[in-house]
Amino acid sequence: MCYHRPMLAADYCPVITRCALFQDLSPAECGQIVGAGHVYDFAQGSYFFRQGEDSTMLYVLTVGRAKLSQVTPDGQQVIVAYFGPGEGLGIVMALNDVPYPLSAEAIEPCVAVGWSRETMHSLMREHPQLALNGMRMVGQRFAAMQHRFQELATQRVEQRVARALLRLVRQFGRRVEEGVLIDMPLSREDLAQMTGTNLYNVSRILSKWEQAGWIATGRRQITLKQAHKLVALGEDLPMP
Repeated sequence: MCYHRPMLAADYCPVITRCALFQDLSPAECGQIVGAGHVYDFAQGSYFFRQGEDSTMLYVLTVGRAKLSQVTPDGQQVIVAYFGPGEGLGIVMALNDVPYPLSAEAIEPCVAVGWSRETMHSLMREHPQLALNGMRMVGQRFAAMQHRFQELATQRVEQRVARALLRLVRQFGRRVEEGVLIDMPLSREDLAQMTGTNLYNVSRILSKWEQAGWIATGRRQITLKQAHKLVALGEDLPMP
């Protein structure tokens, strides 16, 4: 990992303003805040931060994708989410001065703008809207986690896998000839860790859907050919 200077704020503002932390800020404010950060390069497989470390830094991705994961007390790894350009890493934890509860790993080469916790606190005192956005993000992340816990507690495995694929399509979907490709490396083991199940169940479900013509799979790739079928399954609606 390394950071480089000088940084031209104008080069990064268009992506960074997609992050909820920067909503409703003027271009001048955005330029000042981005200019107070540093640009960091992360190689594939390197970590922005690891579970249990002090939350000294927060980042907004501008290039690449990252995986957020957590190791449970019994040693199992759970994938919490994937983030792409315009999404923040470590923001909620750094704003609350608590250790990172999960790890953030670059699953491909990434570029991010990062701020130290102290720098962001200072910027929030100077820009009240930035602080309000941070508070809103805390609430949004809490609600999202509650929703995920509810999924794990109440939904069938097949529903959970369908909803996980649809979330990834909304984030990283790209239209191709066959349908909508989830444009990121995605293994069956990854899906199992996202949905609280095992590799056998995920393999069985994906094979069933592929035989039915709903999806197409390749090497660490999944294309949704009939996304409406997965929407109906995920939302427990009558099958079209």
